[in-house]
Amino acid sequence: MLFIRVTLQAWRDEVLESLKRGGPVCQHAAQYILDNNVEIGFARQSTSARWTLREKIELNPKLYSLETEPDSPKLLGTTTHEATHLEQGAALALSVEGEVGGWKAEYSARAELGDPITDSHWRAVALTPDFPTDQDLRRARSEMLEMAGWGYLIWLLPLRPNFWTRLVGRIQRVISGKRSRA
Repeated sequence: MLFIRVTLQAWRDEVLESLKRGGPVCQHAAQYILDNNVEIGFARQSTSARWTLREKIELNPKLYSLETEPDSPKLLGTTTHEATHLEQGAALALSVEGEVGGWKAEYSARAELGDPITDSHWRAVALTPDFPTDQDLRRARSEMLEMAGWGYLIWLLPLRPNFWTRLVGRIQRVISGKRSRA
């Protein structure tokens, strides 16, 4: 019996190739990850994945591993979601508005990959206008909580970027060595 050990880098490369074969949302995520040399790894957490201030994507090892098929629509949707947050920057990503953007990207990616999300709460979030009012964001937050429960800490985030999220954004730019965004 022949065992082939897949390295994290080789697996990441296969994930990116799978994203490139998707539609425009998937392709955009792949390009962002490539252009910014975003690492993809694994870390224990309460959600399926997260982005870090060091501009990494960390997947939950209870849900994903090097044995996860690199073309898994759930994996690719999750990766697209987190890449969206990295592209947004911490100030926006740490708000309900930013999280709505992540959910919308994941919803679109899954549809592009032929595995659409059918949950009515997801759909409601995905239909949030691109330029949402505060009421739109409150409604989206309620839908997220209905689906994910109070353990999903969206209820702690401001509706839109504020002083504190912008401060974290500045810290992120210092950590990553990037210049300030206009």
